[in-house]
Amino acid sequence: MENTHGEFCEIFGANPRNRIIEFFLEMRGLDFSIGDVARETGLNRATTYNTIEELVKAKYLILTRKVSGAQLYILNTEKEEVKVLINTFNMILQRIAEKYREKQKVVA
Repeated sequence: MENTHGEFCEIFGANPRNRIIEFFLEMRGLDFSIGDVARETGLNRATTYNTIEELVKAKYLILTRKVSGAQLYILNTEKEEVKVLINTFNMILQRIAEKYREKQKVVA
């Protein structure tokens, strides 16, 4: 099976909640349906639905709109905890970029 999580989940654990948060951190600014999230994270729809419901109650995700009966959700970037997660995610990305640059120096 394909690895459906990244460095964020490697650090914080690859449970359904973190996998969904990581997906929304990667795609922040965009809204997605439960089906989209399930497909992209490799989780089943029931788990995805239940986890998104929890994240909406905790205000980590917010409902943006309904399209053809599907509800779309987006990361709630106004929530302080989400701002911390975004900063953490950005630091992880910087660390990955630095490792990549170091590898490029070794190859060159």
